[in-house]
Amino acid sequence: MENILVGKGPEKERFYLKELQEEDLDMAVTLCDRCVGVNLYPRKELASAIQRKNHFFYLLLTSDEEAAGYIYFFTTVIKELSTRARLPEDQIAAVCLNKEGVIGNIQSIGVADAFRGKGLSVSLLEFSLKNLAELMADTAFIVCWKIGKRVPLRASLEKLDFCYLSDAHKVWYDLPDLICPYCAGRCKCDAAVYYKLLTKEDAL
Repeated sequence: MENILVGKGPEKERFYLKELQEEDLDMAVTLCDRCVGVNLYPRKELASAIQRKNHFFYLLLTSDEEAAGYIYFFTTVIKELSTRARLPEDQIAAVCLNKEGVIGNIQSIGVADAFRGKGLSVSLLEFSLKNLAELMADTAFIVCWKIGKRVPLRASLEKLDFCYLSDAHKVWYDLPDLICPYCAGRCKCDAAVYYKLLTKEDAL
């Protein structure tokens, strides 16, 4: 469990990060369905993430244990990220410090409607960067939903000095069970891919 404080002065709110456990799966699935689309992260996939040593899914909880958000990230390599992001390997490798080393993938981030506007996305991203740097990843990538020309996460990414790499087209179209909240059915959305070089300071 880790604490996140948001707000100013006596009005600060306290949130907790809890690594996903078997008993939390129903809560996590419901939260993902609300934040990023129904069936993007079904129960079976999240259960698998618990068992994989390089995958990390954290729930963000209020002091009353209400689900406020989540962050899902893991370590990977350029070839695997290329497939996920639908970008050429050389385009990804061009921004990595170590072409053969470990890189970080921030797979998904979500904040429930009632808790948006508090800066929680930035706190969740900072937490994932710290962990990825400690796992010796030299670069962190994130594939973000893009609605028309708008990237909802852009302001949070720019605050943390992420750099834009490229757009990727119809990243989620091959997931027939996904009900996209923007397409109201099969997802035809594009994505924007961002990256950040990690330093020792990110691990502190």
